[in-house]
Parts: sequence; C-alpha cells; structure tokens
Amino acid sequence: MDLNKPNRDNTRINEWIRVPEVLVINQKGENLGKLNTQEAIRIAKEAELDLVEVGPTSKPPVCRIMDYSKYVYEQNKKMRKNKAGKAKDLKEFRFSTVIDEGDKNTRIRRAHEFLEKDHPVRITVQRKGRQTREQALAVFNDILTNFVEYSSIEPEPKSEGNRITITFKKNGTSKNKQNSNKENQAIQSEGKQES
Repeated sequence: MDLNKPNRDNTRINEWIRVPEVLVINQKGENLGKLNTQEAIRIAKEAELDLVEVGPTSKPPVCRIMDYSKYVYEQNKKMRKNKAGKAKDLKEFRFSTVIDEGDKNTRIRRAHEFLEKDHPVRITVQRKGRQTREQALAVFNDILTNFVEYSSIEPEPKSEGNRITITFKKNGTSKNKQNSNKENQAIQSEGKQES
C-alpha cells in the first residue's frame, strides 16, 4: 500500500493533507496544538509514523500521528469480528421417521439451546427405503409442535426428494410463525387418531 496516495475511504495522510495548519495529536494521545502542516508531517516521519487526518471538518483539521497501515488493519479486523458476531452458524438437526423418542427429545432440546444462542436451526426429516412421505410428514409435524415460539425463515417447509426441511430463528419478528396453538392441537389430535 502506498501511504502517500489517498485511500479508498478518502482519508488524507501525509502530503495529501493540503491545508496550511492542523491540530496535532501525537502517538501517545497528547495534544500538540496547532502546527504548520509540513512541520507536523516532519514530526510524524521522524517517529517513522504517518500524519493522518481524523477530523477533516474541524477548523483547523485534526490530525493524529500513527502507523496508518496498522490502524487500517485493526479497523478491518474489528469489522470482520463484528460481522462474525452477527452472523451465527446454521445448525442442522436430522431426524428419521423411525427415530427413538429419547433421541428425538435430545435433538429437540439441543435445537432449542442453539436457538436461544441466536443460531438459526434447520430441522430435517429424512425418509429411507420404503418409508412413505406420510410417515415422514407425521414425524415432521410432531417435531414442529416443539418450535411454536420460534419463527421460520421460509414461509413453508421445503420438500426435496426424500427430505422435508424448515429453518427456524429466535427472532419472532417474522410473519412466518409456524403452527399456531390451534394448528398444534389439530396435529396432535391427528397423531392420536392414527396411533
């Protein structure tokens, strides 16, 4: 990076600061007061640092003596960390149509734990061999009754080949809230009739 050219964010550094006088803060955070711009650049170069304009709208502009490439690196690192903190990893929980009740409850509990940590959670029911779509749908609907307080990201469950999936998130602002209490009662009563 050529530090003597203006940057993508239009921050002026060193010789690109073209005003006659600037207010200077040194690398220790001390205010050096108003200085001739060329004198401020000379002080920065002697310290093997850059003069960076941090307050361009002030009269005179405020400049700081710092290692500009290190500053840019730290800012980018903070931005990446903030983005990573916001976008949580998707967690997928898979169920089969013949899953044991204990295993099913454990996966549901773990899914709830991840949802409470703001991770999106995908629920997948997969049928194998001669298992019918109706069997998979019955298991899927039974599992959905455990997620009524969460919003789904998709408007409807997706059915692809031998899989049925839906993704939930903790934030309840979505309109796609899955299964109202009436629907849950209807699904549960259907399950009781079939068994």
